[in-house]
Amino acid sequence: MKNCGVIFDCDGTLLNSLGHAVTSFNWALENIGEAPRTAGEIKKFFGRAADRIFFQLLGDETKAQKAFESFCDHHRELALQMHLFPGIQELLKSLGQSGVPMAIVTGRHERDLQIVLKRHNIAKYFVTMIADNHLSKPKPAPEGILLAASRMKLEPSTTYYVGDSIVDIQAAKAAGAKGIAALWDPLVDVEAMTRERPTALIKGPMELLTVIK
Repeated sequence: MKNCGVIFDCDGTLLNSLGHAVTSFNWALENIGEAPRTAGEIKKFFGRAADRIFFQLLGDETKAQKAFESFCDHHRELALQMHLFPGIQELLKSLGQSGVPMAIVTGRHERDLQIVLKRHNIAKYFVTMIADNHLSKPKPAPEGILLAASRMKLEPSTTYYVGDSIVDIQAAKAAGAKGIAALWDPLVDVEAMTRERPTALIKGPMELLTVIK
């Protein structure tokens, strides 16, 4: 496992949080007097930061910012209900003990990323954590993965990007990294992920160790 690095998506990969996200979006919309949206209407924008999603939903910068503030407030409460997927803590510990550098590249905004990760005490494992608001283009653009690889002092071709959505695999390919399809979230579209022809499809976090070896 030497001379390689692992970059993780967050939601649906490290954190079992996708269902909670929809709840927070609609709580925030109703809190500013807007009608709630269906899960499908919200999820089609996943992969970019919440503030950008609110702008897509509302088409108004001022309303979007108010909704985002409410979203962050609600997420502080919901964070207690969000858990790491089984095996993630063990995987991070094993990679860390093996000296494998790790990073996060996520569609989350930096503010709500810090909220949801704080209670799990896993930030210590990562060389860098790159959020959507740090980038000019969201996934499937490769910018985040390229930046993470640079900060880990690795060539993109020696990194594995682990994610649960097709944009994660597309971003990995665009960056020249190895895309690993994480299939443990119950909301993942396994058929769509398979069609993207990732480097590997894994059903549990610890399987990643076998792929890397």
